[in-house]
Amino acid sequence: MTLEEIYFDKSIRDYALKLSKNKSDADELVSAAFEICLTKPFKNNLKGFFAMVMRNQWLKKCNKKDPYFFEDESEDLDVDSVLDNMSHYHSNILRAIYNGENLTQIHRGASIGYKTLKLDYKKAKKEFKIMYEKNIKVAIVTQSISAVAYHRLIVPLAKMSKDYGIEVTCLINKEDDFLQNLEGVTHVIYNRNISALMKPEETIMILKSKGIKVICDIDDYWILPKYHSMKHYYTKTKMDKCVVANIKLADQIWTTTKALADKIMPYNKNVEVVKNAIDPLEKQFAYEDLSIDFDTFFYSGGSTHVHDLKLLGDTFNDEEFYIKTPKKPKRMKGITQQLSGIVDYAKDYEDCGICLIPLKDNVFNSCKSELKMIEAGHFAKPVIVSAVAPYNLLSTTKNSIKVHNNEWDAALKKIKGNHNMQVDLGLKLKEDVSLKYNIVKENAKRLQTL
Repeated sequence: MTLEEIYFDKSIRDYALKLSKNKSDADELVSAAFEICLTKPFKNNLKGFFAMVMRNQWLKKCNKKDPYFFEDESEDLDVDSVLDNMSHYHSNILRAIYNGENLTQIHRGASIGYKTLKLDYKKAKKEFKIMYEKNIKVAIVTQSISAVAYHRLIVPLAKMSKDYGIEVTCLINKEDDFLQNLEGVTHVIYNRNISALMKPEETIMILKSKGIKVICDIDDYWILPKYHSMKHYYTKTKMDKCVVANIKLADQIWTTTKALADKIMPYNKNVEVVKNAIDPLEKQFAYEDLSIDFDTFFYSGGSTHVHDLKLLGDTFNDEEFYIKTPKKPKRMKGITQQLSGIVDYAKDYEDCGICLIPLKDNVFNSCKSELKMIEAGHFAKPVIVSAVAPYNLLSTTKNSIKVHNNEWDAALKKIKGNHNMQVDLGLKLKEDVSLKYNIVKENAKRLQTL
């Protein structure tokens, strides 16, 4: 496009009007940008350059205040209050811009890479917009309050509601009747499959026709191994095809690891890796002190992990071994206890000893998350874990005992009686979990994709 064509371009005129809010100022802004561009060397992206010049001119006219954040200030909308409640880093960027600095000055003064800063500024504006306008209402849709719904939806969204002021409601879906309860809802978020009637195409079409953004959370690979207890159900209901349909049609996908994201990418490019993380303020994860029941062993897991438990063989048959699971291998000895409920199971970690985390090495399991290690690490428990994905994302020789080639006997000999090692491993794992799995950081990713 020539400079003259850009001058009369409708999108340029619309952008000028968006900045200035009235036609007279918009016309003046376009003319000023035209005169400046006449004196500049030719640019490959002349239209983009023209728009940037317009924006800079408007910022100068506004004393370098970003027009979006401060154009509608009133007694009812306290901008300072919003900035105070934002993440500290993003708030500082916006305050610096408000005080007259530009990104180049901030980049030089704070030694932050310019591209990184530009991206962070964009994120800061979105965070501000969501908290300032308060016009987002999220509906969590789930068929039951399962472990997946608890960790991936209920806990993180409850914290987002508290931290960002987002309205969140939870809708139990029996026969897709939740579609009748969406008044004011702007976003629907669910795990794996939105339709209780196994008709995701119809359900998602209805949601999109209402202008609702659809976010699908995927925490497991949808192609199950033959031994999996849910394999028959998946085959009978064609659940694998149903999950793929959900992935294809959703506006955004949240998932747990890069390995699972790679499985999703061929069907939907809008994938964000949001790691599992614990809210330390959640009642069952709060604790008064940390202790280890030395030389005792603990395992907790659902019935789908019985084949993983078999990896332990008879290594711990003569040990003080506490097993919380609905189903264990026939010849496995141990002190079997009832599996705790989803809202209080974490209390099992408070007084336990060494946590055992066996996992078969296969494609399905490699797409799982590190949640069992994250939970153990939160309570500073020593861990013996299979040296396979996904645990290799977190496990090191300093924070756990990694079991290669199913050599559980060797791991037992190494740790039993060595109380200093048990303490050191637990504390190091707690440190690593705290650094790598922060719910505030993971929720910041969720926020940016709303």
